[in-house]
Amino acid sequence: MPPQKPAADRVSPPSRDLSALPPQVSAIREKILAACDKGELEALRVPIDWNETRPMFERGPNKHPAGTDPIAVLRALSFDSRGFEILNIVRAALAAPYVKILRGPVTIYEWPAFPAPPANEAEERAQWSCVRFADLAHSQEEGRPRVMRMGFGADGVWHYFWSEG
Repeated sequence: MPPQKPAADRVSPPSRDLSALPPQVSAIREKILAACDKGELEALRVPIDWNETRPMFERGPNKHPAGTDPIAVLRALSFDSRGFEILNIVRAALAAPYVKILRGPVTIYEWPAFPAPPANEAEERAQWSCVRFADLAHSQEEGRPRVMRMGFGADGVWHYFWSEG
């Protein structure tokens, strides 16, 4: 018997209803936003370390000389090397709608969720506010923004924050 293909992801329509989030997802979202409000990338260490395992900040092996320190990696990913770009992207992503993704037995809440193509200029601006400066060239080649995505398990575990690609 041939192996079965995994079932396709089931993705909800984009939502802004924060009251529909599991309490643990709301809690980590609020903790991240509170860290961003401090204006220092180092403040993100608390929500990053809240997990038993750290979120992934890029797909594949760590490519930065920053090593494994998550704040150093985020600084290396930030155009300004101090992390202000990352803080602004995190804030913009978590202000956008989210989707609920069902992957077999796993549920992921992912920000941001934008319609494709954007319905108006405000949605288009919101999309571009979630793109790293370093990803602009790729975005232009592909003809669409290469948005930074944040994913959280239903249990509040922060799984990833990376550029789609």
